[in-house]
Amino acid sequence: MHTATVDPLVGRTLEGRYRILDRIARGGMSTVYSAVDERLDRLVAVKVMSSALSADPAFSDRFSREARAAARLTHLNTVSVYDQGSDTGAGGHHVFLVMELVEGRTLRDLLRERGRLSPAEAVSIMEPVLTALSAAHRAGIVHRDVKPENILLSDEGIVKVADFGLARAVGSDAAATRTGLMMGTVAYCAPEQISKGRADQRSDVYAAGIVFFELLTGKPPYQGDSAMNIAFQHVHSRVPAPSSRVKGIPPQIDELVVTATDSDPGGRPLDAGVFLAELADVRADLALPVVGVPPRPRTDARGPASRSTAPPGPNGATTDLLRGSGGGSHDTAVVPRRGEPPRDREASPPVVTPPPKQRKRVSARTRRRRRILVLTIVMLLLGLGAGYAGWWFAAGRYARVPNIVGESQAAAVQDLRHAGYQVAHTVTSRFSETVRTGSIIGTDPGIGSRIPRGRTVGLVVSKGKERFRVPSVAGGTEAAARATLASIPVRVPAAARQEPNDTVPAGKVVGTNPAAGSQVKRDQTVTIVVSNGPPIIGIPNVDPGTPADQAEQKLQSDGFKTTRSQDFSDTIPQGGVISIDPTGQARKFSTITITVSKGPRTVVIPDISQLTRVGDAKAQLERLGLKVKVQKAFGGRSGLVVGINPPAGTTVDVGSTITLTII
Repeated sequence: MHTATVDPLVGRTLEGRYRILDRIARGGMSTVYSAVDERLDRLVAVKVMSSALSADPAFSDRFSREARAAARLTHLNTVSVYDQGSDTGAGGHHVFLVMELVEGRTLRDLLRERGRLSPAEAVSIMEPVLTALSAAHRAGIVHRDVKPENILLSDEGIVKVADFGLARAVGSDAAATRTGLMMGTVAYCAPEQISKGRADQRSDVYAAGIVFFELLTGKPPYQGDSAMNIAFQHVHSRVPAPSSRVKGIPPQIDELVVTATDSDPGGRPLDAGVFLAELADVRADLALPVVGVPPRPRTDARGPASRSTAPPGPNGATTDLLRGSGGGSHDTAVVPRRGEPPRDREASPPVVTPPPKQRKRVSARTRRRRRILVLTIVMLLLGLGAGYAGWWFAAGRYARVPNIVGESQAAAVQDLRHAGYQVAHTVTSRFSETVRTGSIIGTDPGIGSRIPRGRTVGLVVSKGKERFRVPSVAGGTEAAARATLASIPVRVPAAARQEPNDTVPAGKVVGTNPAAGSQVKRDQTVTIVVSNGPPIIGIPNVDPGTPADQAEQKLQSDGFKTTRSQDFSDTIPQGGVISIDPTGQARKFSTITITVSKGPRTVVIPDISQLTRVGDAKAQLERLGLKVKVQKAFGGRSGLVVGINPPAGTTVDVGSTITLTII
């Protein structure tokens, strides 16, 4: 074979399993071969990555991960991934992907043959493409390289999308970017892929919209002499309507293509599933038939056709005249399809002109009846049309905005579009106490509003619960606290709440209720708390006779100040507590007076002269708080003091008894 002499991989067996048969296609990043899986005895396609990529260990790791992700995607309209591996031999290191072998051609081949497709053919091809992308998007896989070269048309009429995940593996490789391996796909790249290097489901929607444009017009929307020029147009221009290039394309298809290729990702369908639903609506509106995949042209295996040698029939003269010469023989050449070699010419059958038919004469009565019938039908159709128009403008074109409260933004957009409305590109955000952040809380016009289909409906998205942080106002005045709280939308009662406080002086703000730092709702009540001084607490009990130091320590430990006073006590020993004042309750940190005993009161017995009258001596002693006992000596009656016991100068307790001896 010619390929075998050019490609060293043909005839080799990769990993001892995949025997390469022939080269199918070759590109800058990879080469595709047909091969035999000798373990399962089946034909497969093997995509071998370029030596520049295969030599990079980091690329091999990424390639392996993306291949595993793509292998999980199984769908009729996707090319199945069977295996991935690497092989090292005399020809170097090769990283490869084993896939389903699709007998057929690419969408690029069809475009080369046909130039462009009819709207029905384009829609019939885009539906399975979007079905495959929708399945991938549901599985969390983004293709990133949707283009005609990656869309295969099998000989059985099945459309399949190939190379899921491969663009991600290659696109993250710096060497690939430097060598320009991805430059061939720039005609289908979304603006955000070019300007930000970021891709999601809406990027696949954009690329699918570009493919749809090319199917309808025969060329991508942007042309240029360099990839950089085309990329610039993607970022800074808007894709035109296909009807601006090809007349007769319905406006519904124009609108769908322009929406799918919006330069703002937010203006596109959210994913391929939404795009597919909108395409189905367009097909139904336009009543487009489902068209099968056009079969690829096949080379005719017959040998050269022999010319007819049969003599001309009875009308031979007429046939010769119509051929352009009398009695000459002219073969008719079969015009091949694009891409098919010209077939050998065959003899043209004789052309016979049928005799002209005689037109019947129509009577005047018949013509009048036909005119009346036609007029009746026209009047009936006009009446039906007027009735339908009246119904449409009065009620038919109206619908009610569906209830989408609580739905995600993506689901709400899909529901509104299914109800016949356009969805505004920008959304309004509001707080909600009942709907979680990011979900829908309403629409503009409101839910249930009766408005014409086709109108634009705005979405109102929840920002979650509205909360405000209570500022700290402790330590200041009440007036300052009110001024600070005025910065948030809360209600502050006119009267502050008074509370005792150990640390905050009376008249100063202790804090707020709810406390500083709390999250509160709009118009929630926040009360200012003002100190009215230390609290009133119970005074501990101090028993009489308790040592003064012990009593003082006990009172101070409970938060009171103390002071001492002294007094005589006949019952409390010196240094013992006689009493405290006040008792019961007092404000914390107030002063408690402790009365301490100085012991009993004493006096010195005065010197009473001999023969002092007993009455005078008794009065003198009683003035000192002493008791007096009189006893007589010798039985005399004079009443003069001759003795005192205890003797003068003795210190005795007040109240002691002094004995006077008289004669």
